[in-house]
Amino acid sequence: MSWISPRVIRGNRGDIASRFGILTALLQRNVDISGIFNSRPSHVPQSLRDRLLPYGPLYNFWPGAKGLAALRHARHVVWTGGLDLQDDSSLIKLLHTWLVFASYRLLGLRILLAHQGAGPLQTRTGRWLARRVLSCVTLVLARDEGTHRLLSGLMPAERLRLVADGIFLPGFPTRDDAQAPLEPIQALAGTDGRPVVGLNVRLWFHFTGSWVPYQFARARYLQRAEGQMSELLESFRAVIEHLRRRHDARIVLVSMYEPGVEPWEDDLVLLERLKNFFPDDDEVHVLRDDLAIEDLCRLFTQFELMIGTRLHSALIALRAGVPAVHVAYTLKGRDIYADLGLSDWIVDIGDFIRSPEQAIALVDAVQAEPARFDRVRATVEPLVARNEAALFGAVRDMEAG
Repeated sequence: MSWISPRVIRGNRGDIASRFGILTALLQRNVDISGIFNSRPSHVPQSLRDRLLPYGPLYNFWPGAKGLAALRHARHVVWTGGLDLQDDSSLIKLLHTWLVFASYRLLGLRILLAHQGAGPLQTRTGRWLARRVLSCVTLVLARDEGTHRLLSGLMPAERLRLVADGIFLPGFPTRDDAQAPLEPIQALAGTDGRPVVGLNVRLWFHFTGSWVPYQFARARYLQRAEGQMSELLESFRAVIEHLRRRHDARIVLVSMYEPGVEPWEDDLVLLERLKNFFPDDDEVHVLRDDLAIEDLCRLFTQFELMIGTRLHSALIALRAGVPAVHVAYTLKGRDIYADLGLSDWIVDIGDFIRSPEQAIALVDAVQAEPARFDRVRATVEPLVARNEAALFGAVRDMEAG
């Protein structure tokens, strides 16, 4: 009853971390994983690195001869995490996913959509394509209430279950671990007892819902976003100035993309612009190191607070036991934080641009909360246990079917 993991993930540290959690949980339950398509060995748990397969052309639509043989040998597909069912970025992505899934079904594979997000699906075409994708899937584990609510109108209820994001699974370090930080983590975190605050900014305001993916029309998309992104960076500048002045905090600017992999998606260019506001301040540091996903998660354990635009910059922090303020740009962040009972740690991106003082007040309130680390622990620990049980239950049901 072997499983194969073919979802393409290039450079996106959030999706890599979620897949790492899913694969780790399956390993701990002795699930037979026969192959993982990926681009770097460090993206998967150590014991699976003898089963790696290269991505094929057209985002693995053609998996190559070796990949095709592995797919034919497997019985089940575990499609790990991410957000593939949406129509605000490109309709081509939905069409591609449908064709890939249809090819798996032709090979006799059963598909588990594991810890997947969905939405928005605002167009008739987008919803039609999403239904086609879901018709190929045996079972969907929706990572939040919003996804579950959306998909319940597109597929039978008996094939849909509510879980949490794949980051909330075993195998990740936390603040409670007694392991000393590695270089360059130690250099970033320091040893003087001052608070270390992680901060992430992503590109937004560029999606249109056209057929053309962003990477094929970058100049047009970037021009659309520039005005509001400049305002967003000014708001983050105000937050950093406050953190430096009020809390004497060391700031680590973290991209949620691996350097040099997908330059049009990388947050680094925005973080460099943000750093340019503080050219002479060595306590505002841009993380340029190409850390393995396990080491990136270890870095997060050294933070006292994370302020993240990309959702997984906040979720990885929470999994590490660190309070995280999320600058929410879509419903997915609001839905997941609501599910976690942490809606009071969210600031809307539009409100943040109009008034960074709101975010500053929230940061101060979180930092002043004596039980903030206990609150994170009490939220995350039982969720990890429930999430693992739900994943293994789905695998057991798929293998029995």
